[in-house]
Formats: sequence, structure tokens, C-alpha cells
Amino acid sequence: MKRIMQLLGSLFVLLAVSACSDDIAEEVYQQEKPQAEEKTSTLTINLENAEGQEGLILAALAENPFDEQGISKEIGEEDFLISKAAEGNQIVFDLTDFYKQTLFFNVYQKTGEDYVAKTHLGNQLQYEVVPGEVEKSIDLSASPQEVIRKTVLTIGVAPEYDGKALYLLKESTCKLFEEALLAGGTPAEDLYMATATVEAGTASITIDSPKSTGTYWVYVIQPEEGLPYLKRSTEIGYDTDEQVALTFEKEVKKQIQVTAIYLTGEGYQTEEAFAQKEIYLISKSNWETVKNFVETTHGNPQPGTYVAVQTTDREGKATFELFCTEAQQDYVVYAPKWNTDYYDNYKEANVTITPESGIVPVEIKYPFMPPTSGGDAGIDKEVTFNITVTSLPDPWMLHFLFSYAYIISDATELENLWNNVILPNGSDEKVTMSASTVTLSTPISITASINTGKRIAVVVRLAQGISFMPLVKEIDASGISGNTYDVELTAADLKTF
Repeated sequence: MKRIMQLLGSLFVLLAVSACSDDIAEEVYQQEKPQAEEKTSTLTINLENAEGQEGLILAALAENPFDEQGISKEIGEEDFLISKAAEGNQIVFDLTDFYKQTLFFNVYQKTGEDYVAKTHLGNQLQYEVVPGEVEKSIDLSASPQEVIRKTVLTIGVAPEYDGKALYLLKESTCKLFEEALLAGGTPAEDLYMATATVEAGTASITIDSPKSTGTYWVYVIQPEEGLPYLKRSTEIGYDTDEQVALTFEKEVKKQIQVTAIYLTGEGYQTEEAFAQKEIYLISKSNWETVKNFVETTHGNPQPGTYVAVQTTDREGKATFELFCTEAQQDYVVYAPKWNTDYYDNYKEANVTITPESGIVPVEIKYPFMPPTSGGDAGIDKEVTFNITVTSLPDPWMLHFLFSYAYIISDATELENLWNNVILPNGSDEKVTMSASTVTLSTPISITASINTGKRIAVVVRLAQGISFMPLVKEIDASGISGNTYDVELTAADLKTF
């Protein structure tokens, strides 16, 4: 019994302790939490140097209205998150509702329906809202910050050139850039400023506007087969408009249309087509090399020494097509085998094309002298040559005892006659030539028998002491259609053997 009473006593003690603990916990954990203080944010803006400006409005925007060039987009009242009239030098904003947001404060002046910015990228106030009272300033007299201006080149390109590469260059690197292209290489990166690819007939390149105005070039690379590049230039400077437009139209080849005609018969001459014959187009700068080769070997020009070769049709016509995109290009049209099957019997014509050229006609029209029964080309005829010497190479001179003019009826005999007849003896009537004394700038006349199927030579012997040198002019006799022919010799005709 005593044991039971002890157990009951322990139980009552435990119940009492438990009840007491619950009361303590209730007091500790059920206490009311203090209410958090409300966070407020105010911004006071001091407006400096606004005196004398009426109708100013200070407004907060959610985004920066200025681009990197400092140019503002159009602003309307709907863009203002909050705004106040700038009455006085201090304007206070309650920004509690914009806590932790970044706002852009600018000053505007309303003109009609428009809001004109009085601040700029350099003095607008960019502010991240924080709790408390903050004070900032906007100085309306602050200078705009210097920005890097941009120039955008918008380039229109013929749709046929889609996928082609464009390059923008300074003028100083154009020569090296073009040399790299013509050599078949890839231009080094330090030769150009920027590159782009033509898409849907257009391309765009943006650069920092240069401080000083200069000439810049845009290249389209390999627009056509056989055309390494097209290029256009433009002036760009710091004050250049933001947009610069250039256009590349599809390049069309120029046409050189050759018509070659034989003139046959004496007196009234009929025309006969130079049909099914070779016609060569040769660069003017390479013509002397080709001419010397064919006259020495009697063979055709070698590949690489001419631009193109065509065969005339039944009407004696042939057409050459080529690009000319800058400056003028000079060529020689060379028609070999005019009277014989040799390439050193030919006619020629000079032709020039320019970027403005379209179709350039070239006519070659000379007499044809058919072979005789003896196998020689041409006919025999008497021709009077009127010869004038207008300049002399220093120190050579015309001497009244030693200076003669000669007509050599076959130019292939020239060197032999000079060394064996003219040089040692002066005039000799037993060789195939005619001679007469000659003086400077005074025309003399020599009548000689020639064959129109040959090349002839007009020679004037110059003297210096007991030494002699010739002035020489070779002439294709088939081009002598009448019975008189004028020949002028100058210092440039000096020849050595």
C-alpha cells in the first residue's frame, strides 16, 4: 500500500511540472513580434544652372533614352514613370514604390506636343532607388560627354553577287590589297578595316567615324569569272552622315567588234571579207614584244603574250569581250596572214576601251595583193617617196658629203646592204635601192620600183666623224595604194645592227 502511494505521489509531481512548463513556453513563444518599420525612399534633386528656362519638367524613365552616340529617342508623356514641374531649384520625389529599380532622370521642356530634352547622355541622372533620404544634382550647363560616333555603310549589290565577300579599306592599303588578290592569295587582316558578305542584294558595314575625313574603298571580291574585284570609293569623316550608301551593279563586259576587209583591184576597189582568219587581241604594252617575235620567227604569238584570239566569220567579223572597270585599257588588234600564210605579214589597229565603253567597233581595211605566177605576193609599181628628217639623235648629224637617203625594196636585205654597201660606199646603183642626198627638215623625193607584196625600208645615213649610223623606217608596201608616199624620220628611228 505504501508502495502504491509513492507511485501516485510521483505522478502528481510530474503532472504539476508539465503544466508549469507549458505556461512558461506559452509566455516565451507566444509573444507578439514587433512590426517591421516601413521602408521609405525619397530623392531630392538639385537643379543647377536652370535660370531663365521656363516650362522645365523633371521626369524619371525606366530606360536610358540615349543611344551610345548620345542621341535620344522620341519621348512622350507616356514614357514618364513619374514627373514634376521644375519649380525652384529643388525637386523632391517619393520613390518608395520603385525600391531597388534603376531610374533615369532627365529634364525636358515641352514645346507644343513635343518634349525636348535639356539634359544629355553626360548629365542625365541614373539612380538605383535605395531606402532613406538621398540628395543628387543635375547640372544643365554640363558639357556633353565625348562619344564614339559610328558610320554605317549600306551597300546595295547586284543580286547575282549574293554570297560574295566585301572588304572596306583605307586608301593607303589599296595597292597591297590588290596585289594580294591578283597573286591569288588571301589579303592579310591588317590590309582592311572590316568585311561582310552580300545577302539578298545588300550588305552593311559599321565603323567608328574617323576623326579626319579621308577616302575609303569598298571591294567586291571575284564578282565575275575573270574579274578579280570591283571597287567603289567614298569620303568618310567625323561629320559624315551616319548612313553612307554605295551601289555595285552587275558588271557587263565591253565588246570590241572587229571587221577585217580586203580591198581588191586597182582604182575602184571592191571589198572582200577577211574570212576564217585568226585575229588576236594584244595588250598595247606587250605589242612590241609580240611584233618582234613574229617578225623574227614568222610564227604565231605564244600563249601568254596575247589577251585572246578569235577566228573571223564569213563576213570577216570577230568579237572580243573583256572587263574594264577602272581607267582606260589600250590594245592592238593584230590580223596576221594578210597576203601570205606568214604571221609577219599582218595588219594592225589600235583600240582603247574605258569603263564607260559599250561596243567599240574596229575596222581593218587594206589592199589584198594576190600571189603572182612567180610565187611572189603583190605587184610591181613605181612610187615617189617624199622623205623628211625632222630630228636627229645627239651627237649624230647629216653631212652634205656622206648623208644619203635610200629606198630598199626588200627590208630583209637591210642589214646586209647596210654592212656591205651603204656603210662603206654610200650610193651604189647596182643594188636594189635608190638613193639621194638629204638635209634636215628639207623634204627630198626618191622614185623607186617596189613590190606591194613586200616590206620595204627607208634609210637615212647619219655621220659623226668617220662613223655612220642609220635612221630606219620599215613599211608594209601593201598599204601604199597610190604612187606617192610621205615618210617622216626622227631621232627615235635610230637603229643599230
